[in-house]
Amino acid sequence: VLGTPSLAISGAAREAMHQADVVETMLRGLLDVIRTNDLELAERLRRMDDQVDEAYSAIKFYLTQISKEALSEREGRRWTDIVSFTINMEQVADIIERVLQDVEDKKIRKNRSFSEAGMAEICHLHERLLANLRLAMSVCLDGHARDARKLLEAKARFRDLEHVYAANHIARLQDNTAQSIETSSLHLDLISELKRINSHLCGVAYPILE
Repeated sequence: VLGTPSLAISGAAREAMHQADVVETMLRGLLDVIRTNDLELAERLRRMDDQVDEAYSAIKFYLTQISKEALSEREGRRWTDIVSFTINMEQVADIIERVLQDVEDKKIRKNRSFSEAGMAEICHLHERLLANLRLAMSVCLDGHARDARKLLEAKARFRDLEHVYAANHIARLQDNTAQSIETSSLHLDLISELKRINSHLCGVAYPILE
């Protein structure tokens, strides 16, 4: 359907949603790995990054075959939105893969665990990420400026939470919480990487608002 840009762009959007579904599976599984120290699951999730990369390459190649001259102004904007979305999803998957490797090396293989308070904070950030991923998918599909603004508001709230939780962790270190001391580097790296994931998810909003 490359000769009919509206159909081609709709098809590319559906594939972008499939790519995002794989990213969501990786993101959901990340928390399971952190909770259960499941090495087999971690390896399976890391391999899914290849699926996300392949989807990104295929969608990008497909879209470049659509004649730019044949696109209406609205179709041209949708083209940009989809490309931006697939780039951000590919980068999110790369970060998740890196985080999984860190959790394997610094937590699972060393048989360490987060403090109860630290784990609760990670779970809360993770819950926010899943909600923002679903909102990003909705923004890409529908292109509503209202939802794009919601996504940027969510970005600001997430940044504030990350600052609070990093400060909380430092406070636990000062209290000499053994688990916090053992996992300090990983904990701070993890919440920083979760913030980076959130930035990519919320990056979907910018081309729509522009």
